[in-house]
Amino acid sequence: MQGEWAGELVGPDVWETCRELIPAGSVFAFLAEHREVLFPPGMFTDMYPSSNGRPSLPPQVLAATVVLQSLNGLSDFETVQELRCDLRWKAACGLGLYDMAFDPSLLTYFRRRLRHSADPTRVFTKVKEVVAATGVLKGKQRRALDSTVLDDAVATQDTVTQIISAVRRVIRDGCE
Repeated sequence: MQGEWAGELVGPDVWETCRELIPAGSVFAFLAEHREVLFPPGMFTDMYPSSNGRPSLPPQVLAATVVLQSLNGLSDFETVQELRCDLRWKAACGLGLYDMAFDPSLLTYFRRRLRHSADPTRVFTKVKEVVAATGVLKGKQRRALDSTVLDDAVATQDTVTQIISAVRRVIRDGCE
């Protein structure tokens, strides 16, 4: 039985009062508008088995925060700083204007509960479903370069040749 959050927003709801400042069509606006539907409270009940076994914030806030953290490649500390200072982040995660967010360790605890749950990929599975259904990220791609090839090349004598080959493979595979 997941406990209910009894807390209140500190200050006015950012999405309600500052909506015109949040870029329309952005991931921030999308999460602000659809966070409760995307991450319904029942989605996380197995992670909090007793009525007092819940975080100090609703799991929907933490789930939205983790999504934004992943999209921006930030550390827990950097993520909480964005959440404290950026109106877009506050709106997307459902915080009040004067909310100071939370301690970064809460993200660690949330991810740990998520990892040990019956469905550890539920947050990103839900996001993928929405992206596939809406096409919200159509045409936008992010490529990652595995630096292992470059690190290995540095350790050998034929460094330049191997780096050039690795870069050519990345360019060739990325253009197909």
